[in-house]
Amino acid sequence: MDRKVNWGILGCAGIAEKAFIPAVRGSRNGVLAGIAARDEVRAKAWAGRFGFLRSHRTYQELIEDPAIDAVYNPLPNDLHAEWSIRAMRAGKHVLCEKPMAMNAGEVRRMIEAAEAGGVLLMEGFMYKFHPQIEKTLTLIRQGTIGEVRAIHSSFTFRFERDSDNYRWFPAMGGGALYDVGCYTLSAARLVFGAEPVSAFAAARIDPATGVDMTTAAILEFPGGRFAYCDSSFEAHFQSRLLVVGAEGTLGLDRAFSAKDFDTAIEIVRGDAKEAVRIPRADMFTLMAEHFGDAVLGKTPFLYPAADALDNMHVIDACFESIRTGRPVEIDRLLGESKRHV
Repeated sequence: MDRKVNWGILGCAGIAEKAFIPAVRGSRNGVLAGIAARDEVRAKAWAGRFGFLRSHRTYQELIEDPAIDAVYNPLPNDLHAEWSIRAMRAGKHVLCEKPMAMNAGEVRRMIEAAEAGGVLLMEGFMYKFHPQIEKTLTLIRQGTIGEVRAIHSSFTFRFERDSDNYRWFPAMGGGALYDVGCYTLSAARLVFGAEPVSAFAAARIDPATGVDMTTAAILEFPGGRFAYCDSSFEAHFQSRLLVVGAEGTLGLDRAFSAKDFDTAIEIVRGDAKEAVRIPRADMFTLMAEHFGDAVLGKTPFLYPAADALDNMHVIDACFESIRTGRPVEIDRLLGESKRHV
C-alpha cells in the first residue's frame, strides 16, 4: 500500500473544521494523525468527532510527535511564524494558512527554518489549485484575450463583529487586507507572472478596533500594467477576478471561493461572449494532495515559500502606503528587509 502523509493540526480553527479536515479525510494520500488545541477537552472531542488517530495536550506535544509528518497551521496570523518555525525545527513539513505571517521579516525566518530543517513550507492559498485557475492561465498563455494589460481583483464580504475573533485585533493580524486582500494581491501576481514595482493603497480604518475595514490598492507592474485590488469586511460579497487583455477579457465570479459547485470562465471579445464550464472541485483537497505528494517526493513542489515572501512584500508595501498616503516602491522594501533580518 502506498505511504500516506500523517497530518497534525494546530488548533480547532473554523477553516480546519469546515475545509481542511474534510479535505484530508477525502484525500488519496493523507491521514488525520493528530490534533492539539489550547483546550485539551476540545481537542479530544474533535479527535473523536473527525477520526484523528490521537489528540495532544499542547501544540508542542503535537509537533514533537514522531508519527506526525506534516503540520497544518491555521492559528491566528500573529502565531503563524512562531509555531511554523517550531514545527519545522522539529522536522515537520508545514502548510501554513494565509497570510504566511505578519511581515516579510517573519517569512524570511520561516524560510530559513525550512531550509535548515530540510522540510517543505507552503502558504495555504487553496484557490491556486482549483482547475478554473489553471484553465485561466492556460487561456491567457494561448493568447485568448491578447496581451494582458490590467487585472481587477475583489474579495469582499460583510463580517459581523465578534469580540473573540482575531480578525478584529490589529496586533493579531486582523483586518481586511490580511484576511482577504492577500488573495487579490496574490492573484494579480499569479496572472501577470511578475512582481509589482510599486503599490499605492488606501483604507478605511475602524476607529473602534483599529483594523482596516476596506482597503483598495493599485499595483504597478513592469511594462505599464496595473492591478486594481480591493478587499472589505463591510461590502456585499465579491470573489471576483477580471483579466483585461488587448483583445478581450476573462472573468471569474468565484475566483477564491469555488468549492462545492460548478463554475465558469466568461470570455468576452467584442460583442461575443463565451462561457468555459469548469466542473466542481474541492480546492482544499487538491492543495492537501499536492503538498502530500511533494512531501512524499512524488511531484515537483509548485509553490515554495519564496512565493509567500514575494506576496508579503506587497502586503507590507500596501500597509506602508496606507500609513504614508504615498506610493511605495517595492524594490526598496526588498532591500530594507534583507538588511533588517
